[in-house]
Amino acid sequence: MARPPLADLDGSHFEVVIIGAGAVGCATARELAERGYRTLLVDRGDIGAGTSARSSRMLYSGVGYLAPRYPLWQMVLHPRDMLERLRYTRQVMRCRAELVRLMPGHLTRHSFHYPFRRGDRYPAWLVGIGFRLADALGEWEFPLSYRRKNRADAAGLSPLAAELGGSLTGVGHFEEYMYAWPERICVDTALDAERRGAIIRTYTAVTGLQRTADRWQVTLEEREPHATGIANLTADLVVNAAGPWIDMVPGAGRGPRVLGVKGVNVMVRLPEGFRGLGLEAFSSKGEPFYVFPWRDLHFMGPTETVVSADPDEIRVEDAEIDYILAEANQLFPRLRLDRCDVLHAWCGVRPTSTLDGRSPVLPVRVVADPATPQLLAVTGSTIMLHRHAARMVARAVEERLGIRADGPHGPIVKPEPPQTAEGLTALVHREHVIRLGDLIRRRLPDGLGPDLGLDRAEELSHALAAAKDWTEDRRHAELRDFHDEVARINPAPTGGGFRHAAESGQPG
Repeated sequence: MARPPLADLDGSHFEVVIIGAGAVGCATARELAERGYRTLLVDRGDIGAGTSARSSRMLYSGVGYLAPRYPLWQMVLHPRDMLERLRYTRQVMRCRAELVRLMPGHLTRHSFHYPFRRGDRYPAWLVGIGFRLADALGEWEFPLSYRRKNRADAAGLSPLAAELGGSLTGVGHFEEYMYAWPERICVDTALDAERRGAIIRTYTAVTGLQRTADRWQVTLEEREPHATGIANLTADLVVNAAGPWIDMVPGAGRGPRVLGVKGVNVMVRLPEGFRGLGLEAFSSKGEPFYVFPWRDLHFMGPTETVVSADPDEIRVEDAEIDYILAEANQLFPRLRLDRCDVLHAWCGVRPTSTLDGRSPVLPVRVVADPATPQLLAVTGSTIMLHRHAARMVARAVEERLGIRADGPHGPIVKPEPPQTAEGLTALVHREHVIRLGDLIRRRLPDGLGPDLGLDRAEELSHALAAAKDWTEDRRHAELRDFHDEVARINPAPTGGGFRHAAESGQPG
């Protein structure tokens, strides 16, 4: 469906307006449209261009959620916390199974390693119990297939395990899934919501939100380049699904609702024998650390840093790159990785739920300010939990607006990239492509490659210009903006620090 002109929304009324077209916002639009609500989904940028585009790209098995932050002997002193962790892990494993069952085309399966080292916080027997408990909580539908090998046997089975150094005592092996393309999950979910009746308007900022006697007055402002416009509409209920920007939405009520946690990842090319293999471990600081496969490459991280700055201003820092490389070299000392091995890096801000602005709260939450019960904010979700979060929102909407119909359910299919110019033009108009970055990074797989789509940017800019009747000046401007976006979001470090990727068109 073509993107509606902003003027067409002026004076209209929706039962629900959703702010934020990330994974949760898109799933919520789909869930509400499926249940018969007149729904509008808006985002100040593109679908899936925020936190959803900067995730760890893995379905996290949930074992890590069983691990307390306090010493193990204190577990008996925190029964409520441990019960909450069990409940949360159960929900995580169920959501994991749901994605594998209903979105198999969006996932890839890989073999992962878990190194055991002398002095580990969690002994091997306890980790094994954790994996089996997670499988049991997930009702064994898609098992992790955990098994443990001694150091010699593990080295004989895997080139990655053979390179593990230090005080290694053994290696755990398990199977897990990764997102083939997180951004495409958002796009395909949003398009499915549209097919079910939702209206989608990207590059549309909410600049005003005011409650009257019985409804919300919502002001929208055009954010498409070279276009202007304002629309005023009304809504019975508003869902704030803006991720780490939730507390920054104008008129969105009192906060803080989210605690931002910054995570940095770096992309490298590891030995050929590592291809398709991954690793999960704990860092020297006791935080999660991983090495995940990505096509022919691997990315490593994350950092775990609480931040309060505007997520738009968050950038990868030199010290964060150095920390990740140092942790990787402790695991694989013979590789001797340095900044010259880093192709590019990226960071995102995870919107963890919080009640006090200082400490995180584990579960996904749908919260309403008592003074404005028709304004819901959804916090604490990950991509793996996005469908669960959407159902939570839908139940809260039903409590406030009443139950409508229950539409048809079904899987979300990932379409194949177009192979012709005509197919590309159809995609541009059907999938709400506004800018060159939308096409390269979130509609076509080119943005996932080692060069982040820079090698086809010129070619695709011509194709997009033809599809949208751009002038040559507009095409050049979009090309420059795309290079700037790549350099800003995925900086490429060298021995002397970060270099602007657009200088040569090559990331690294």
